[in-house]
Order: sequence, then structure tokens, then C-alpha cells
Amino acid sequence: MSKNKVKLEICGVACSIVSDDSNEYITSVGHEVEEAVRGVLRQNDRASLTMAAVIAALNFCDASHKAAQSADQLRSQIRDYLEDATRARIEAEEAQREIGRMKQEIQTLRARLEEKETASATSKDGGEESAPSLPVKRPAPQSVQKGSFSNPLKPTVTPEQEGFMSFFEKKDAES
Repeated sequence: MSKNKVKLEICGVACSIVSDDSNEYITSVGHEVEEAVRGVLRQNDRASLTMAAVIAALNFCDASHKAAQSADQLRSQIRDYLEDATRARIEAEEAQREIGRMKQEIQTLRARLEEKETASATSKDGGEESAPSLPVKRPAPQSVQKGSFSNPLKPTVTPEQEGFMSFFEKKDAES
């Protein structure tokens, strides 16, 4: 890229700038610096041009540091979001594989059920002997408390609670 040479005058100080940037960009930056220096001079009548230039430079440097810090925070957030998205994509792929496996299992079970139903219908019609059925697993019955106020969903009383409960039962019996 070609070098551009631009002559600027900022607050009466002439300077020549050589840059890869366009003339319009360099000129706009020069105007921004001049406005910042003039703003400092307007706020403090006793400030010299040098002091105003230093304060303007400090303000620009502060804004630059804050912008860089903000950009770093945004990069960190984007990195975190990308990691989250990658984890979510992996979980979604695992879920899709599990869905495929479950669909295959359903097809297999439906085929077995259809075979059993066909065999059962054939045996009822006096045809072939049916294959022995597989045992059905039934859930174990829950323990049920007996008494006038039993609750099958209520857990059984522990030995520590038993002594406590017997205290109240004795009082009720005495009444």
C-alpha cells in the first residue's frame, strides 16, 4: 500500500503525518484531536496548550485502554459461548445417536411382539405350538403400614421415631 503524506494544523501547530491510512481518515483524526485539546482549553482557562495536549492525550489513552479491556472481555465471552455451543452440539449428536439406537430397539421389539402375536394366534387356531412366553418383571410391592390411619406412600417408622410415636400413642390410650 502506498504511503500518504498529510499536513495538519492542530491548535495552531503544524505537523506533517505519513501513514498507510487514507487522507480523509488522517484528517478526521486530526480534527478529533484538535476538538479534544480545545475542549480542555475551554474547561480550564489557565491551562497552557501543552497541558491541554497532555490531558487530551491522557483521555485518548484512557479510552483506548478501556476499549481494549472491553474487547478482551468480549473475546472471552465469545470463547465461552463457542465452548458452550460445542458442548451443546456434542450432546445433541449423542442424543441423536441414542434416538437412533432406541428406534432400532423399538423396531426389534415390535418385530418380536408381532412374531409372538402371530404364534399365539396360530396356536389358538389349532396350529403350531406357541413358544414359551418370557416372564414379565413386575415391580416389588411396597411395604404397607397397617392400622386405622395407614398411608402406603408414607415411609416406615425408624426405631428412633418409634419411641417418640409410642409416647403419643400412650397419651391417646389414657385419654
